[in-house]
Amino acid sequence: MAGNGWKEVGERIEHSEKILLGIGEELEYDWNALTQDQRYQEIEEETGGREEYVWITPFLQRMVLQQHREDKWGTAYANLREMLADKDYFVVSLCMDDYIYQMGFEEGRIVTPCGGFRKMQCDCNCCQELSTIPQKVYEDVLQYYRKEISLDKLQEPVCAKCGSKLRFNQLGVTRYAEEGYLEQWAAYTKWLQGTVNRSLCVLELGAGMEYPSIIRFPFEKIVFYNQKAFMYRIHSRLYQIGEEIGDRGVGIQANVIDYLCSRKFYSFEESDL
Repeated sequence: MAGNGWKEVGERIEHSEKILLGIGEELEYDWNALTQDQRYQEIEEETGGREEYVWITPFLQRMVLQQHREDKWGTAYANLREMLADKDYFVVSLCMDDYIYQMGFEEGRIVTPCGGFRKMQCDCNCCQELSTIPQKVYEDVLQYYRKEISLDKLQEPVCAKCGSKLRFNQLGVTRYAEEGYLEQWAAYTKWLQGTVNRSLCVLELGAGMEYPSIIRFPFEKIVFYNQKAFMYRIHSRLYQIGEEIGDRGVGIQANVIDYLCSRKFYSFEESDL
């Protein structure tokens, strides 16, 4: 790949004091992988799409992410982590799969404002509090998946205070509990203050227009005001850079996962020149 390719991006990261990384929905785990699992197909047939069993699916999703690591998402995150080794970085991720938390990144340098699988909340957020995943419920679902117990042995977790359903703390619940990410968001804004008048590489990966007020628009604004900042926007379709950034930004049209999975992304081989 010629200009604006792997070597250039890697060298920009290497020579920047700060790295701001935005991870968008194009890196979200493909849950269609579940449908390739024979046991999952059996569960779908047994539950028959009935409302009372919908809650089981996110537990199965979490189990999949706990068990599978030799896939393209793991490779992509591992390569990205190697690129950021020993750098002063912060990650804003729209992905709700929590994949990044299991790939060696520092948790104190990550914020996931859309939530994930690490905590649960009352569906109506009655007390603005998060709770840990009920271990017995999780183990029961795992045993059911292994055919060690029957479906009728499963009990959906409920809020201890109001009796509403417990849900994973993710966008999409009836009343999303923002308390799950606000502390890290404060850490992010504090980190941003330290980027003023510092050389900053902004790397935006696969962030479309689903939540543009979290990554796309703010990132462009950061680069616009910081004259020492440079931005790479990598997306399969929405890779264009705003004119107001001028020559301090480059849009790269690419499949983000394929881009990250290429070892050339961090090895800077001479063939890329």
